[in-house]
Amino acid sequence: INSFEQLCINYCNETLQQQFNAFVLKNEQAEYEREGIDWSFVEFPENQDVLDLIEKRGSGILSTLDDTCRAPGPSDKSFALNVYQKCKNKSRFSASRKQTALLKFSVHHYAGPVEYTTDGFVEKNRDELPKETAELLKNSLNPFIRLLADVIENGGRSEAAAAPQANDNQPLRRMESSVGRMTVGGQFRKQLKLLRDKVDNMSPHYIRCLKPNDELVADNFDQAAVAEQLRCGGILEAVRVARAGFSNHYQHEDFLRRYRCLAWRELKSKQTGMGARSSYGGGFAGAWNSSPQRTTTRNAGFRGAYMHSQSTPGEKSS
Repeated sequence: INSFEQLCINYCNETLQQQFNAFVLKNEQAEYEREGIDWSFVEFPENQDVLDLIEKRGSGILSTLDDTCRAPGPSDKSFALNVYQKCKNKSRFSASRKQTALLKFSVHHYAGPVEYTTDGFVEKNRDELPKETAELLKNSLNPFIRLLADVIENGGRSEAAAAPQANDNQPLRRMESSVGRMTVGGQFRKQLKLLRDKVDNMSPHYIRCLKPNDELVADNFDQAAVAEQLRCGGILEAVRVARAGFSNHYQHEDFLRRYRCLAWRELKSKQTGMGARSSYGGGFAGAWNSSPQRTTTRNAGFRGAYMHSQSTPGEKSS
């Protein structure tokens, strides 16, 4: 049974899948277009509508859950009814009559549809201590435990609980109520955004873990199950781009240094003092294009040479 925790996990997976699509599929092909390379754009499914369904302010599932938790007398039923009302017209959301009767709904994720039950959503999102536990901490004989109970009850924002008052006559500020405390869903969204921003500012490498079978046994490779995981993770589209594209990007100088031996006669025939770039743009390019491998040669003002990922002598394909 999928509940609040699984929705958060799948929300994170959707966000990282979008980053993978943008970095591996969209940005790579956009660079080919900027460089003027003859290229047929490889289509791949987008998942922004799934993220909007989950996180969009005002109408997303997590936003609706937060609004329900802040309302008087929140319950899982009221949350489910609010979700049905706000999300019923979303293409990635569905709830049959049977699901509605059981307070369930389905989200059509990038990897496929997943059914969730709203049972426990409100309590898990509020993440409050049971009343009995709070009373037990408050009645402790240990001053630190009582202080800890006060900090927990007021969301860790109580100045009176954080430090003793310097002046006993100074008026105490009213403690912030639990209504204003950030929910678990709100904290998760904030932390996930920080993670996404950090990944976007780097050049990530990806490791995909595939489950060989659903029985969790050794020496059993289920081809259909593995193929489905590759499809759901966008790997097939990435492979299509890698095979059709130019995964080896060389600067002009590095490209010339590595492959000048293939056009040594043409290079020697150039006049003395001619730069490497002009040599590369002349006879060297012609000699290279006649070789079994293919490359796209650029003018000197562009970034460099783009090569298909085929093995070269002494190297491995990337």
